[in-house]
Amino acid sequence: MHRLAATPGGWTPDAEGVIFVEQSPAPIVFLTAADTDLQCLAQVMVDPSALPAVRGVNLLQLQQQLTIDTYADDVLAQAHIIIVRLLGGRAYWSYGLEVVRSLVEDTGAALVVLPGDDRPDPDLISLSTVPLAVANQLWRYLCEGGRDNLRHGLMALCDRVLDTRFQPPSPQPVPRVGRYRPAAVLADGDEPVPGTVGTVGILFYRAHYLAGNTAPIDALMAEIGHAPSRRDTGGLRPVAFYVSSLGDPEVQQDLLAEIKAVGGADILLNTTSFAVAKLDGSAPRLDLWQRLDVPVLQVILSGGTLDAWQQHPMGLMPRDIAMNVALPEVDGRIITRAVSFKTTQQRSAALEMDVVTYEPVGDRVQFVADLAARWVGLRRTPVSERRVALVLANYPNRDGRLANGVGLDTPQSCVEILQALAAEGYCLADIPADGDALIQALTTGRTNDPEGHGVRSVHHVLPVADYRAWYDTLPATVRSGLEQRWGTPEVELAQYWGDHPTQSPRISPAETGFPIAGLHLGRVFVGIQPSRGYDRDPSLNYHAPDLEPTHAYLAFYLWLRRRFRVQAIAHVGKHGNLEWLPGKGIGLSATCYPEIALGALPHLYPFIVNDPGEGAQAKRRAQAVILDHLTPPLTRAELYGPLQRLEGLVDEYYEAQSLDPTRLSVIRDRLVALLRESHVLEDLAAPHPSPLGAATGEWGGLAGASPCAPTVDLQGSEPLSLRVR
Repeated sequence: MHRLAATPGGWTPDAEGVIFVEQSPAPIVFLTAADTDLQCLAQVMVDPSALPAVRGVNLLQLQQQLTIDTYADDVLAQAHIIIVRLLGGRAYWSYGLEVVRSLVEDTGAALVVLPGDDRPDPDLISLSTVPLAVANQLWRYLCEGGRDNLRHGLMALCDRVLDTRFQPPSPQPVPRVGRYRPAAVLADGDEPVPGTVGTVGILFYRAHYLAGNTAPIDALMAEIGHAPSRRDTGGLRPVAFYVSSLGDPEVQQDLLAEIKAVGGADILLNTTSFAVAKLDGSAPRLDLWQRLDVPVLQVILSGGTLDAWQQHPMGLMPRDIAMNVALPEVDGRIITRAVSFKTTQQRSAALEMDVVTYEPVGDRVQFVADLAARWVGLRRTPVSERRVALVLANYPNRDGRLANGVGLDTPQSCVEILQALAAEGYCLADIPADGDALIQALTTGRTNDPEGHGVRSVHHVLPVADYRAWYDTLPATVRSGLEQRWGTPEVELAQYWGDHPTQSPRISPAETGFPIAGLHLGRVFVGIQPSRGYDRDPSLNYHAPDLEPTHAYLAFYLWLRRRFRVQAIAHVGKHGNLEWLPGKGIGLSATCYPEIALGALPHLYPFIVNDPGEGAQAKRRAQAVILDHLTPPLTRAELYGPLQRLEGLVDEYYEAQSLDPTRLSVIRDRLVALLRESHVLEDLAAPHPSPLGAATGEWGGLAGASPCAPTVDLQGSEPLSLRVR
C-alpha cells in the first residue's frame, strides 16, 4: 500500500494505492459530491472571520474504506457539525454514511444529510440528527445556490446548533433558468446582427453559473462567435442559458420561453448530464426536444483530469460515460467531444483544500464549434444547393461484397434514398433505376477490387499536392504512425498508378493523385468506402484497434470535404470501418483517426436496430446520428431458377417410381440435361462416373455423380433483406 495525493476528479478503481485527505480538525465539515459547492464555499471563506472554521472535501476523494476511516478519526471526530450532500441517494456513499452515523452517536455532533439536487429525498434527510425543519432549511439555502445563500445557510445552521446569533435572511430565490451574458465574451453584444447565419444555444448548469465555473462556456461562446472560419460565412450568434435541471417540466417550459424570446435557435449545445427521457412508461416523453426541433449536440465537461484523458486509451472514465454519454444517448443527443477537464488552479487556506475548476481545451472546443457551424450551415442551405455523400461499405474488398449491409438491401435502399432526396428538391442527375443498375454503374469505374486496378477508368482523384498540403498539418505522431505502416503518401500513391498515370480521359497528368471510387450524381456523391489496408496483409483484422488507415483512405474523405465540398455524410448499412479506426474509445482527441478522416461533419448512419453495441461505436466515435431500421422478417429462403426446377424433377422422379415407372426414363433425361446445364455436376466433381440405372433409383451414380455425394437441404429459414425507403 502507498499513499496517493488527492487529485481533481477523485479516486478511480484502476489507481494503485490509497488516498489520504490531510486536513486539521474544524467545527464544521462540509462533504459534498459537487465541486461547485466547494467553489462557492471557498468564496464564502475568503473572509473566515464571519463563521467558525470550515473544512470541505469532495466525496470523490472519500471512496476507499481506509480513506474514510482515517478521515473520520483525524477530522470528523472533532467536528461539531457535519454536512453531507449526496447525489444518487444513500447507495452512492453507503459505507461512509455508516461510519459517520456511528461516529456522531459517540461524539454528539450534529449530522445533516441532504440530497445534492432540488428533488426531496426523505430517505437521506432521515439520516440527519438535527430536527427535520433545520435540515430542510439548509437544503433550501443550498437549492437556491450561490455564495450568499450558502453563507446564510451555514449561519442559520450555526444559530440552531452552536447557539450563535447571526440571524441571516431567508433563502434568496435565484431563477432556475436564465440568460448568461459574459461581458468579456460578448463585447459587441449578443443581439442579432446583419449577416448572421444562425443562432447557437448553449445550455449549462446553474450551479456552474453561481460558482463562477464558466470557463468552458466562455470558450465555446468565444469560438462560436468570433472564430475567423465562421466569420467568413457571416458568423454565428452564441446564446447561453443556465438551467437548474432539464428533468424538471417547469424548467423545460421556462427554457422554451427564454429561447423563444431570443428568436429561437438553430442548434443546441448541451453540457448538462443525464437524460430528459423518462423510460418508466410506454413513451419516453421527449417533449422538450420535439418542441425545439433542432439538433442537440452533447458537449462533455469531464469529471476527470486532462492528464488522465490523454493517457487512457478509453479516453473518458466510467463515471463520465454513464452521466455524459450513455444516458444522454437515450434522448437521441449527438455525442461530440470532451471540451474541458477538472484542474486545480488555487488552494483555499481556510478550507485546507484545493479548489477544483473546469479548464477548457482549445482544439476540443474548436471541434465542437466547427461541428455546430456545419449543422447550422446544412440547415440554412437551400435544399437544392445541399451537397451530400452516401458511402457504401465494401468488405471483403471484392465487387461481390460491394454495398453489403446486415439485414439491408443496401443497393436498392441507396437508390430509394436518392429518389427521396430528389423528391425533396435535392439536385440529382442520372439516378440509377434500381440497385442492380447502381452496382453496375459503380463497377464500370475503379473500385476496391484489385482485379479491376489498371483496367477500369478512374473518374475522380485527389491530387497528391492537395493531400500533401493537408497531410503536413497533421500531428507528428499521426504522420509517424502512417509512414511506419504504409510509407510516405508518394510511395503509396505509386502503387495505385504504376506506369499508367492517366487511365481516364477526364484526368490530366497534372491531376494525378489518389483515385476516388464512386458516382457523381449532381450534388450527391455515392462513394465506395476504401479499404483500411487489411487487404494488403491478411493477418490484419477489419476491427483491428491499432491498424492505421492508408493514405488512400484518408484521401477519400479529404476529397469529399475539400473537392466535393460535402455538407453531410451518410454511411448506408451496418457497417463500415470508419468508426473502428484507431484512437480513444470515447472523447476523441486530434490524434484519433475517426476524427482525422471524417472531421467535424454531420454524419448519418442507417443501421440495423438489433445491434446497438456496434451502432454505439459510430455514435460515440464519429458523431453519428443512428437511423435504426427493423430486422428483416424471417421467411423460408426457398430455391430459385434451375435449382428450383431440379427440386421439382427430383420429387416427380420419386413419385413416378411407385405410381408410373414408365415415365422414369423421360424424367431421367430431363434431370441429366438440367444438371449439366446448371453445372451442378461440375460442383459435385465426381471421380467415378457411372450411368444412371433405369427405373432403379440409383441416384448415387447419376450421370457422373459420386456414389458418396452428400444430400444437401438447400432450403431453410433465412432473413429477407430490407430496403430503406
